[in-house]
Amino acid sequence: MTALASLQGVTYTYPGAPGPALEDAALELEPGAFALVAGPSASGKSTLLRLFNGLVPQFHGGTISGSARVAGLDPFATSARRMALAVGMVFQEPEAQAVAETVQDEIVFGMEQQAVPPAEMRRRLERVLAELGIGHLRSRRLATLSGGERQRVAIAAVLALEPQLLVLDEPTSQLDGDGADAVLAAVEGLHRRGDLAIVLAEHRLERLLHRVDAVVAVEEGRVACAPPAAAAGLLRSVPPAVELARRLGADPLPLTVDGVRAALAGRLPAASPRQYPSPGEELLRAEGLTVAYGPVEALRGVSLSLREGELVALVGPNGSGKTTLFRALTGLVEPARGVVRFGRAPASRSPRERTRHAGLVPQDPALALYQEQVAAELAETLRHRGLPRGRAEVEAAARAWGIAGLLGRDPRDLSVGQQQRVAIAAMLAHGPRTWLMDEPTRGMDGPAKAWLAARLRDHAAAGGAAIVATHDIEAAALFATRVVGLRAGEIVYDLPAREAFAADGPLPTQVARLVPGAVTLDEVLLPCAA
Repeated sequence: MTALASLQGVTYTYPGAPGPALEDAALELEPGAFALVAGPSASGKSTLLRLFNGLVPQFHGGTISGSARVAGLDPFATSARRMALAVGMVFQEPEAQAVAETVQDEIVFGMEQQAVPPAEMRRRLERVLAELGIGHLRSRRLATLSGGERQRVAIAAVLALEPQLLVLDEPTSQLDGDGADAVLAAVEGLHRRGDLAIVLAEHRLERLLHRVDAVVAVEEGRVACAPPAAAAGLLRSVPPAVELARRLGADPLPLTVDGVRAALAGRLPAASPRQYPSPGEELLRAEGLTVAYGPVEALRGVSLSLREGELVALVGPNGSGKTTLFRALTGLVEPARGVVRFGRAPASRSPRERTRHAGLVPQDPALALYQEQVAAELAETLRHRGLPRGRAEVEAAARAWGIAGLLGRDPRDLSVGQQQRVAIAAMLAHGPRTWLMDEPTRGMDGPAKAWLAARLRDHAAAGGAAIVATHDIEAAALFATRVVGLRAGEIVYDLPAREAFAADGPLPTQVARLVPGAVTLDEVLLPCAA
C-alpha cells in the first residue's frame, strides 16, 4: 500500500534556534491510520505536525533538509491553499483559527475560499454537522460555545474541505472530561469511516493510548513509531495505571484501568497513604461572590477560604466559573455582590494591590508574555512590584522555576509547555503568599507536572497556599490537599483531597480505582520499595 504521508531524513531548525527541533525524522503513515504523537514538552511534537501541511518551513522559516510527500504533494513547496485540501489541521486553541461569528459561517468559510460550488457546499455542511454531532449548534455564535463545542466546530471546518489527513494538536488539553469524551468520540467516529487518516498529539495519554493504532514517539527531535503496547514500555511518561503495570512487570502491557486490574489480578500492591499537613492562618476569604456578565450569572454567591499550607484543586466543567472566580479574587471583575479579604482586612479595589497578595497566572500564557526575552518578562514583574531587578535577581527567579536556560529566548518561540512555565515564573516572581493558577499544566508532560506539584508542595510547606484550576485530575492528585468543585457558578462540593480522589469520590484517580487507600503512585507500596 502506498503511504499517504512520508517523511525521509527531515532535519529542521527554527530561525535563530541553537539546534534542530527535528533531526533525521523518518515516518510513514498509511491511508486510514490513527496515530498518537507523544513525548516530552518541547520535544518536537508540534513541529512534526506542522510538517504535514507545510507550515514548517513555509510559515515559520528556518532551515530544512530531507524530503516529504503528503497525499502526493511536497508540503515544503506546495502552497498553503493547496495543502489545506489534503491536510486539515486544528491547533491547540481552536478560537485562534476562527474567522466567522457563527458555527455555520465558520464551517462554510474555508469552502468559500476554495470556490466549492454552492450545492456541494450545502452537502458538505450537512455531512460534517451530522458527523461531529453539532447540527443543533449551526446558528450559534462561536463566542457562546463551550470548549468542547468549539473544538468540534474547528474540526468540522477543516473536514468540510474533505482532506485525506486530519491533524490535531492537543485537542483535549483545555477540556473537561465530558467535553474531551465528546471530541474523542467524534474523532473515533471519523476514523471508523476508513477514508481519513488522523494524527493527534496529546500529553494526557490515559484517554488515547488504548484507542489508537500506532504511537509516534518524539524526544529531543528524534522520531520513532511503534504499536501502542510496545510504545507504552518505552515512553518516558505513561498514564498512572500503565506505569503501575510497568513497574510490576506486566507483559504485555495493558493500556486501560480494567486491563491493568485483570493483568495484575491477585498481586495488586497495598497502599501507604501520605499525610496532609494541618492548615495554618487564613490568607484569603471570599464571601458571597456574585458576578454577572449581562443577564448571565457566572458566579452565584460563592464563599470559600484559603489557609496557609492549603493547595486547592478548583475543578468543574468548562464554563462553570473557575476563571471568573480568579478574576473576582484579583479585582479584574467587579462582583455584583460579595467581598474579598486578604487576612483580616477587606481587599483593595486595585488589581495591582490585590496581586501583591495573590499572584494570578492566566490560562493562556500569551496573555502574560509580551516582552522579547524571557529575562525581560521576569525583570518587568520585579520592576512593577518595586523590587530589585538586576541580573542576580532575574537569574534567581529563573532558577526557582527551572527556566534559567530560557532567559535569552523569545517567549513566542517556545513550546506551549515552556511558555506556561515562563508565564508562571513571570507572574509569581514577586513571591506572593497566595498563588492562583488557571490550568497551569496545559502543554506539560508528566515530569513537568510532577515538578510543578513538588514546587506547589514546597510553597505550601513554607506557609504559602494556592488555588489551581484544572481539568487534569491525575495531575491535581499529585499536589492537592483539598478539592473544590464548581458547576454553573456555584460550589457543589468542598472535600479533602483523599475523599475527592478516592474510588468512591467524585473524581477517582486511576490508582484509586486499583489500589484501595491510594490516590497516586507515590502511595503504592511496590515490591522494590518493600
